[in-house]
Amino acid sequence: MRAEEIWALLPAALRSQDEAAGGVLRALVEVMAEQAVLLDADIDQLADDWFVETCAEWVVPYLGELVGAGRLHPLPDGTAFSDRARVADTIRFRRRKGTTAALEELTRANTGWSTAAVEFFERLVVTQHVNHVTTAPATAAIRDAEPLELVGGPFEPVCRTVDVRAMGAGQGRPNIPNIGMYVWPLPSYRLDRATAAPAANLPDSRWWIDPTGVDRQLTGPTVTEPDIDHRADEANVPGPLRRRPLRDELAALTSAAPPAAEELRWFREDDPSFVVWIQPTPGDELRPVPLEHLRICDLTGWGLPTGSLVRVDPVLGRVTVAAGRPVHRLAVSWWYAFSADIGAGPYPRRGDLGPADGPVDWQLGVSVTEPPSPGEVVASVGEAVTAWHDWQAAHPGTTGRIVLMDSHRYLENLAVQVGQGSRLSIVAAQWPRPPERPRRQSDLDPVGVRPCLLGNVSVTGTGTGDRPGELIVDGLLISQPLTVTAPVGGGPGLGRVELRHCTVGPSAAGLAVAAGNDRTRVLVHRCVTGALAIGGGPLTVADTLVHGGIVAPDAEADLAGVTVLGTTTARVLTATDCLFDQPVTVARRQQGHVRFSYLRPGSVTPRRYRCQPDLAQQARPGDPDVATRVGPAFASTSYGNATYGRLAETAAAELHSGAESGAEMGAFRRALTPQRLNNLALALAEYLPLGRVAAPLPVLPTGGYPR
Repeated sequence: MRAEEIWALLPAALRSQDEAAGGVLRALVEVMAEQAVLLDADIDQLADDWFVETCAEWVVPYLGELVGAGRLHPLPDGTAFSDRARVADTIRFRRRKGTTAALEELTRANTGWSTAAVEFFERLVVTQHVNHVTTAPATAAIRDAEPLELVGGPFEPVCRTVDVRAMGAGQGRPNIPNIGMYVWPLPSYRLDRATAAPAANLPDSRWWIDPTGVDRQLTGPTVTEPDIDHRADEANVPGPLRRRPLRDELAALTSAAPPAAEELRWFREDDPSFVVWIQPTPGDELRPVPLEHLRICDLTGWGLPTGSLVRVDPVLGRVTVAAGRPVHRLAVSWWYAFSADIGAGPYPRRGDLGPADGPVDWQLGVSVTEPPSPGEVVASVGEAVTAWHDWQAAHPGTTGRIVLMDSHRYLENLAVQVGQGSRLSIVAAQWPRPPERPRRQSDLDPVGVRPCLLGNVSVTGTGTGDRPGELIVDGLLISQPLTVTAPVGGGPGLGRVELRHCTVGPSAAGLAVAAGNDRTRVLVHRCVTGALAIGGGPLTVADTLVHGGIVAPDAEADLAGVTVLGTTTARVLTATDCLFDQPVTVARRQQGHVRFSYLRPGSVTPRRYRCQPDLAQQARPGDPDVATRVGPAFASTSYGNATYGRLAETAAAELHSGAESGAEMGAFRRALTPQRLNNLALALAEYLPLGRVAAPLPVLPTGGYPR
């Protein structure tokens, strides 16, 4: 009940006397009305709390106890699974307890990963009985190459003899009681109409799908299965695409009797595995290549097609068109796999934009697909930087933002200047135009785009004073180093450089701060970078893969969840959940600390707490092989591979679960792989049939490119 409604119920005489007395009674009524609103909302919520779909979040565990849904390890940031959905599905799972399809759905609900369950007794070679004839083939058809590509994985069609060894180490064992829960821990990310990279400086009909010009294997999208009884197949998981099944489906589509739309697996109209787009001239529209013109080929030798055909190699990530065919821009909508939401990517980043950056005085978009609009959208990043310089000259000490609105390759050398008291943000985000009103600065949607800057990028802090400028870069893929140049005119240089969700100079020099920027604070958050060379200002790095080392001999470095592939030097070091592949040298050992981290033997650091291999050596004193066993082993150290920077499955268990939260040390601690696997083990205990044994079997790309 509102305050006006309660006030109107009082006698008019009391209201008149209260107005004369200063409104004390009216203030009491307003307090009562506030509490009445809260009480009314609480009463309304009581009815909603009877149902798991509408109850308050704090009620979910209590409803879970009522139906016997055990508590699992919490996953921070709402990662992987929802307790509300898990409790709601408990009855549904129990009705199908013991079935393989229910085990698949249970695994997806408790880990957030795509899953395929395999009952290994179905793949055993058995002696035939005349009364119970089985259809399992005892020998493999070696002339049929397509199914042989699946041997060793969850969808292999061949049968094996019994193996009585225990499952584990990522390998399933064909035995009667064994059930292999194959899981895909690497999520798949979709890039829409991302500009491909020409294989030569002068485009010659050969293109790399990856904008940086490296081989990158495409993965399939994660397709939602129609119901709980459906068994996952190769088209339902984000695994690497293979040439043969895609070629066969395209051939079937162009045959005299094409399959129905519901029978398609790879080229569904609503969610195809990839789409190739071609813009012949700058004045033409970007149009998709019809399926009847696509051909799936092995492009190891870059074979060119003829006519209007387009060849695609999903394994190497290459595209070729006919020689001489006009192509102004070639783009591909495709999926790729990576270990987590770090580095530049199309994943949502809404939490890092908006109020945290403060108000914006000036904003300009950059797009190659949308026509230019004065003061709103331009066609190149260079034009936007020039417009920022002009605005800054007329409005010193203000805040600006440049928005890159599509996944295009911008081959430009940028020299950015940020004056005293100014802040410039360069972000990757969609900036849609609402049909009923003009664009607003707050309409940004930082999801779905990953622009690529290919030229040299330098930034300079200009002017003198006590408020040096700031630069924020969010969501960009920068193939060359980002350099903070020396200040001009004896000024203090740049005050702050912040990289968020960026990939900067991978496998090379990432960020370099020149001398003279002694007040520059460097913040790197959830990025993939090359080497970091920092001056005397403080350095803060979190959840980041640094390939090339950290050189900060005069700086205070604060690292949390960082994987460093290279040496590290700092004046003062504070590190938590870090993985240092090479020795660390710290000048002031009496300051700072290192916690829950791995350090190469011979590192000079401040005091340590629960670090490796120190803990392992304390547990086994006198064993000379402990340090070698606990040393890090990476699945891949080559940029472009899906498992780039991730610990290999053969790495020591002390590293896989050595972070403070029990997760993997280093940049991928937020993936929470050990917690998800433990949740799966707890959940499976209730739903496995009697006498059956199940084990999670992660499916990870090998890092190579099979021919």
